[in-house]
Amino acid sequence: MRSVAWLSDTGRTLTFEAGHGPYIFRSLTSDLSASAETAKAPRQDGITTYHVALDERTINLEGAMWIKGDRTHPALAQYDKARAALHQIFAPHRWGTLIYYREDGPVQVRCRPVATPTLTDCVGTYAAIDITFTTDSPYWESAQEYVVGVGAIQRFWHFPWAPVRGAMGAFNRFGSMVNPSEELIYPTVEVYSTSEHITLTNLTAGEFVTIEHAIAEGQKLVVDLRDVTAYLHERVGEDYRQKEDVSHWMSLDSEPWGLRPGHNQVFITNEVPENTPLAFIRCRVPSLGV
Repeated sequence: MRSVAWLSDTGRTLTFEAGHGPYIFRSLTSDLSASAETAKAPRQDGITTYHVALDERTINLEGAMWIKGDRTHPALAQYDKARAALHQIFAPHRWGTLIYYREDGPVQVRCRPVATPTLTDCVGTYAAIDITFTTDSPYWESAQEYVVGVGAIQRFWHFPWAPVRGAMGAFNRFGSMVNPSEELIYPTVEVYSTSEHITLTNLTAGEFVTIEHAIAEGQKLVVDLRDVTAYLHERVGEDYRQKEDVSHWMSLDSEPWGLRPGHNQVFITNEVPENTPLAFIRCRVPSLGV
């Protein structure tokens, strides 16, 4: 059974489900266009295509709203409240995440409404809803985030008793990740260990990114290879809070990389060859259609 959930950046959540109220899911369409760069020489038959650039994606969600009342809560009053809440949740100037639950797994996209929802004339307390979204990215991505740890012990044995004090397994110095798509996947790397000159290397691509400053105790470095940024986070209690933008810490010879289609081996090192920093590589699988 298919459904759609909207998670607004303001913290509001709304779900359209098939056959369930008050918000009923009807259909979702996702249109993607592209612009081709071409050239034509004198007396040339046809054209020469050099590149095709993907445009922004337009998403259209169709559903319905059906409100029931009772003796103490009149249906029309509840309908008016639900309609007002609908316009607040899908305000055009607010970003959010749209999650599409399908039979083969959920996908999501960062987007924003183009306008407030369009509602048809009310029939009792029932009305059809039409919402149009736009997104900067042409890609949907898997709602499931794939995480690989580096610099940690990977457990291989499980016993109801402990023959030795300590974890039994292998110390993982490499991160092996599979890109099942035909597109480059730009991961996010979180580094927790105290170290200097951290280097993130994709051995498959032969490219690396080096951070030339130290990470202190209680800090976390987050490198987003999608837009080639680095942020330093400070631990406050049990949580980390963003401290500053340290993108300028990247060395001039850094080559930002993405996960190539197929198997990729990622190696994370610092100035101590035998000490692999504790890090987590996070990514989602992109998709051009739903």
